[in-house]
Amino acid sequence: MTEWIKWQRKGQWVDNDEGYHYRYCGACGGKAEHDFNGCVDCHNRELRYRQRGKQTARVGEYTITKYPNGKRYCTCKGFKFRKQCKHTAQAVF
Repeated sequence: MTEWIKWQRKGQWVDNDEGYHYRYCGACGGKAEHDFNGCVDCHNRELRYRQRGKQTARVGEYTITKYPNGKRYCTCKGFKFRKQCKHTAQAVF
């Protein structure tokens, strides 16, 4: 029965008082749900970004690393000098 009771907070009736509220977020560019730590959507996006992490693949004897921002790096000497090589295009992630 207590879950049906509405609490009045600052003149507005709310269904629950868990600390969530809607407010404009400059990072999201719109009205988003916030809690005591900040924007929930931004926090979830950051968690997804961290979980992706970096990926590695082997092409011959070289290791190609792909980072979450999309950049690829190779361990060959040509990549160290030119910042591009054929191995980065051959890698399949």
